[in-house]
Amino acid sequence: MLAVIKKIFGTKNEREVKRIRPYVGDVNKLEAELQQLSDEALAAKTAEFKKSIVDATAELRSALEELQQEAQGGDAERREELKAQIEEADKALREAENDCLEELLPQAFAAVREASRRTIGLRHFDVQLIGGTVLHEGKIAEMKTGEGKTLVATLPLYLNALTGRGVHLITVNDYLARRDVQWMGPIYHKLGLSVASIVHEASYLFDPTFLTKDYRYLNLRSISRQEAYRADITYGTNNEFGFDYLRDNMKFSIEEYVQRELNFVVVDEVDNILIDEARTPLIISGPAEESTDKYYIIDRIIPKLQRGAVIQGDPNQEDRAAIEKQGDYTVDEKSRSVTLTESGVAKVERLLGVHNLYDPRQIDTLHHVQQALKAHAIFKRDVDYVVKDGEVIIVDEFTGRLMPGRRWSDGLHQAVEAKERVHVREENQTLATITIQNYFRMYKKLAGMTGTADTEAPEFKKIYKLDVVVIPTHRGMVRIDHPDVVYKTEAEKFNAAVDEIAERHAKGQPVLVGTVSVAKSEHLSRLLKEKGVKHNVLNAVNHEAEATIIAQAGRYGTVTIATNMAGRGTDILLGGNADFLARSDMENEWISRAAKLPVQGAGRYEDALRELREKYDEDVKKAEARYRKDGEQYEQQRSDALKRSTELQRQIREISPYREARQRYEDLSATALIEALHNMRAIPDGFLRAKQEFERHLLSDNGSVEGLDAAFAEARQEFDQALEQWQQRNGDRSQFAEVLDDKRRNYEQRAIDMEFDKALATLADGEHAELVQEYTTVHRAFEEAETHCEEIRKPYEAAIQEAQRNYENKRQEYTRMVEEIREQLDKAPDEYRQRFDEILTNYTKTCAEERERVIAAGGLHILGTERHESRRIDNQLRGRAGRQGDPGSSRFYMSLEDDLMRIFGADRIQGIMGRLGMEEGVPIEHGLVTRAIENAQKKVEAHNFDIRKHLLEYDDVMNKQREVIYSQRREVLKAESLKEQVLEMAVGLNEDVVARYCNKEDNPRDWDWPGLREGMHHQFNLRLDLKPEEQDSLNYDDLCELAEKKFTEVYEDKERRFSPPMLRQLEKIFMLQTIDTLWKDHLLSMDHLKEGIGLRGYGQKNPLQEYQKEGFEMFEEMVHKVEEDVVQKLFTVEIAREAAPAAAVPPIMSMEQPRPQRVVLSHGDEAIGPGRSDPKKRAADKVGRNDLCPCGSGKKYKRCHGR
Repeated sequence: MLAVIKKIFGTKNEREVKRIRPYVGDVNKLEAELQQLSDEALAAKTAEFKKSIVDATAELRSALEELQQEAQGGDAERREELKAQIEEADKALREAENDCLEELLPQAFAAVREASRRTIGLRHFDVQLIGGTVLHEGKIAEMKTGEGKTLVATLPLYLNALTGRGVHLITVNDYLARRDVQWMGPIYHKLGLSVASIVHEASYLFDPTFLTKDYRYLNLRSISRQEAYRADITYGTNNEFGFDYLRDNMKFSIEEYVQRELNFVVVDEVDNILIDEARTPLIISGPAEESTDKYYIIDRIIPKLQRGAVIQGDPNQEDRAAIEKQGDYTVDEKSRSVTLTESGVAKVERLLGVHNLYDPRQIDTLHHVQQALKAHAIFKRDVDYVVKDGEVIIVDEFTGRLMPGRRWSDGLHQAVEAKERVHVREENQTLATITIQNYFRMYKKLAGMTGTADTEAPEFKKIYKLDVVVIPTHRGMVRIDHPDVVYKTEAEKFNAAVDEIAERHAKGQPVLVGTVSVAKSEHLSRLLKEKGVKHNVLNAVNHEAEATIIAQAGRYGTVTIATNMAGRGTDILLGGNADFLARSDMENEWISRAAKLPVQGAGRYEDALRELREKYDEDVKKAEARYRKDGEQYEQQRSDALKRSTELQRQIREISPYREARQRYEDLSATALIEALHNMRAIPDGFLRAKQEFERHLLSDNGSVEGLDAAFAEARQEFDQALEQWQQRNGDRSQFAEVLDDKRRNYEQRAIDMEFDKALATLADGEHAELVQEYTTVHRAFEEAETHCEEIRKPYEAAIQEAQRNYENKRQEYTRMVEEIREQLDKAPDEYRQRFDEILTNYTKTCAEERERVIAAGGLHILGTERHESRRIDNQLRGRAGRQGDPGSSRFYMSLEDDLMRIFGADRIQGIMGRLGMEEGVPIEHGLVTRAIENAQKKVEAHNFDIRKHLLEYDDVMNKQREVIYSQRREVLKAESLKEQVLEMAVGLNEDVVARYCNKEDNPRDWDWPGLREGMHHQFNLRLDLKPEEQDSLNYDDLCELAEKKFTEVYEDKERRFSPPMLRQLEKIFMLQTIDTLWKDHLLSMDHLKEGIGLRGYGQKNPLQEYQKEGFEMFEEMVHKVEEDVVQKLFTVEIAREAAPAAAVPPIMSMEQPRPQRVVLSHGDEAIGPGRSDPKKRAADKVGRNDLCPCGSGKKYKRCHGR
């Protein structure tokens, strides 16, 4: 029935396209008229369009400006009222402007088409006009590869730029942001609009009169970032736009802001940016003081743990319980998580010397162990990341491309660095962050274009309120998509794939083979090499040769193996790309002339890179083979001995004579001591007595400290001193709590180790002598096996490092040389034009001839070796064939051992296979299997969508708070005076101080007058000295009014002494500094809250609601703290007196100013800023970074004067 209805009325997409076609007819009617116009008359059309918009919206614009002018003055309450009215007026103005654009659409599109024809020689097809209309309406246009998305974008960009509000186009990389402006710039310039390009650390304006010897920047004049955003149209990457937004909201002057309003944006490759990148936040980070040694220490214990079962799919509770009893940790592939088993926890505690890994005070240690386990068990080299130039670089799981500068968060990247034995970079603290999702949702109108969006249409609709419209192709699609072929094992699948590749290669049909990782692409390459099939490999390891390899991929008989890199942004032309091939030959001619090559006789650039990689892989294999031969035996011995000694250690602790005393101490340490530290109170006597009792038992044999282990004696002395200092402190103990906890941790570790050693000695002569003897023997066996493992591993690691060093050095030398040659060719192509034209003429003829042969052979064949988790990525790979009506075909080869099948569809698909009678080595093609695979993909897509939706729901909480803070910052920057706001905050704080020390219901004689005096002095620098008779005569309201009057007088006096301009400046500085500092701390607190909030589910509470509730409470506390700090700083600041005439820089204020801090832009943690230098000290007086600061603050030296 539904099919019949669709046949009669058409699908929703067909109806949408049909609705738009009349616009296309209107544009076509204007074509002949515009062709008659002169260049000047055509350019004048833009001014005509702009004037019509201004005239139609004049009244609304005037009303908005009046409201904005009124909002500059008035009190806070009136400003709030006007704020809502301004929003409504702006909305009405935008709607009116959009109505004007709807009327102008045919004329504007016709003008763009004519300008394009005159400047770059391209005329928009009708289907491109449909695509442009869809984008203007704020929707997503799905357009197949080769249909001209770059040209389509010029239509809505020009139309929406007519309002003067600025429009943006988001590209996937800097190269396209620059190239597209150079390519499309003449169209905009012909029509009188300015267009700019924003790339990393540079901005350019398109100027056809600007000439340079460097051809790469032809017609691109360097400008400031602010000027680039002032252009009518701005091209750039999502990272640059997002980071500019964050940077703007950290600035101390509104004049320094570079971005203007976020009006209209067209996102190219919208599925990649809004879906694939949605889980990755943009982060500006600064230094956090954490040692990197812990990563190496924890990484060393991971190989000593035994991997248990791998959880696939969704096992029931009983199966999961059984699985979790195997090995030291289990791996859940679906959720990409690792869980320690009971035996694993015991081993980790033993290896790290931690008594209780799940003690709340060991939460950091547990976190780092879990991240190290994930680094070893989940994250695979040459799949999830590559090691290049001594760095761990993430591989984009969707595109297969490297993502330098991006880092995993929460210590995971550091754990992978420790695993790979490269330099571990410090963790950083977030200063500002926003997700890609929430950045683009701030635009008033959002549109996007891509070749594959329809499968994700529900997500686009739900998250971004974007409809997807599939645009018809200019020529019909004739690609043949063959059914999937499924094998039982991966080996069978690859063998069959190799056979088909060889068969198609023999008849001359070009084949593009898609793989999901670097490792799989290189495995398939080895199989083809054994078969004698010549081929090229393109992956993240040799991405430098991407353009050259893709240029050849459509040539007669060419076989290309590629990761997902070849799935996006690359056109494969049948017969080859003559221009790229000529360029490649030019490069290789110059390479061959180089005096010294790191790879002799390699031939072409891509061949040299492949040979280098093959040599490296061979060296690594040899080293691994040597290690396996000698090391596996000792590894097993070590694992067995560790397991048994851990169990014996647990038994001995259970029967230790000191167990009860230790248990009492541990119980009170985990309760009474922690509660005292948390509440900043004196430590209870019960804990101190339990500590003394435990020590008495430890000292029972010798009765004095002299016989104690030196390490324990030192730890005990330091802990006692810290406890004594804590008890003596009557004021704020908050900064001292961390020091005391560090000393406590060190003391307990030493004490528990000593207690175990004493237990061994005590039990050795009694009824448990055999147990002690067995432990001693097993422990010795563990140490011997450990020694053997280390001895064997050292030469293995040295061999691996040497192979890596040789490979990286030669690859760097080779790629550097090629980049220099490319730069020469790019900078001044005219110098090499004659030789290039000769090569190009030959290739143009050759490629045209090969094109006919390739078409006769069936066009480009796509062979997928594995289904991706998302159907969209599969469609991208398929989309490489059948470009612009060319013939082509595709087929996917799969096995039951593929990740998708194992994790998400194994049981169901295996059941189908069994019913169909599947035999080893025999493939199966059946509708049931295809549907089961699609269902598995849909299940994964739903799973990933839930993750993104879940993250968005949590980030929405932060987003609302971010909007409030950034809005408040802007208001502070725009305000001429904050005096009224400061005094309003002071009034509220005054009531808080009075309420804290004076109960309204009590007699004034019972109020805490000394506390009130101290509170007023602390908050307002106000001496509220009242005589007893004055105190008795005041009621609560009178006291509030008196205090308000006095602190207002104090502030007025300060204004006279400082001068109003200086105090206005200080108000702004203190307000901004305080907001920024506390916002940074709040971001960290919210991260910590989010990490543990999921556990609330076990208490039958909704974690999201709990996060919203507590996040709001924390935000309110932060806002209140901002008010407290700002008021306190402003009331206590004084002009500093110059201490000596020799001072190099005259001081301005006595309040300490925060030092500048180098910030890092990334998708995770990155580099560290400079520290503060200390006065010179004698060597004997040197203070350790973790010692108490000599200044007496109670802080660690590194957090005080050691900064």
